[in-house]
Amino acid sequence: MDSSSLTKEQRKQWKAQRRLEKAQGNILPDEPNQLLIKPDSVTVLCVRFGNKYGREYVERLRNMVARNLTIPYKFVCLTDDQHPMSGVETLYQQAAGYSRLWWHKVHMFDDNLNLKGRILYFDLDVVIHSNIDKLVSNCSDEFFGIRDFNRKFHSNWKYLNSSVMSWVHGTQGHIYSMFKLDYGNAMKLQGDQDWIYRVAKDRITFYPENWILSYKWEIRSREDLVVRSGTRGFRTISNAPAPSGCCVSVFHGDPKPSEVQDSIIVDNWK
Repeated sequence: MDSSSLTKEQRKQWKAQRRLEKAQGNILPDEPNQLLIKPDSVTVLCVRFGNKYGREYVERLRNMVARNLTIPYKFVCLTDDQHPMSGVETLYQQAAGYSRLWWHKVHMFDDNLNLKGRILYFDLDVVIHSNIDKLVSNCSDEFFGIRDFNRKFHSNWKYLNSSVMSWVHGTQGHIYSMFKLDYGNAMKLQGDQDWIYRVAKDRITFYPENWILSYKWEIRSREDLVVRSGTRGFRTISNAPAPSGCCVSVFHGDPKPSEVQDSIIVDNWK
């Protein structure tokens, strides 16, 4: 579709969106047929079981979403912690006793959860740098995830990283129902993302790779990492901005956002 096929109102909307994206560092393609079609509302979801991540991680994620999502939304945390948090709707579940608490992420695909509509899921250890409307726009009923960050070292790597995902509640219930039926074999895998990819790979669309980046491998470099007193971190502090188009950086493994003093982390993880 070329620009002549857009109505006057559509062109106005596209131009306004393009100005917004330019101001926030996410430049839309020049062709206006890439107009973002946004949902009426979104449920932003996170999962927290146990004490590996304190409540401050939920609160900071809540704050980053508030600064960077212009679509009406509800912020929900699936958790075994009944402590109330301002601006966070709690979906309480008793911990299931998994040896690895990340397996509770599979529960968010349960059709019986009190959720609805388009879901935008974030791990607690992500940092949002700029507007994230595009993560839930033009989605229809698609299921989105990240091509795993081993893509940095293997160009044909096709597996899933589950740090950021989006789907319509009620369309991916098989991920949870099959997990319950095949619990023993699921637990032989390295993590939730391996299970999700195993049972849903034919349904997953990967986000454009420049939108969501590994902080330690793609924004910084593996060569920048050192171990001091048993703790992995960066040998220097960087003041470089996030790459153009990147709205989310992911902290898989170590270090975590709380351990990094780079300006784009200090300025945004709060």
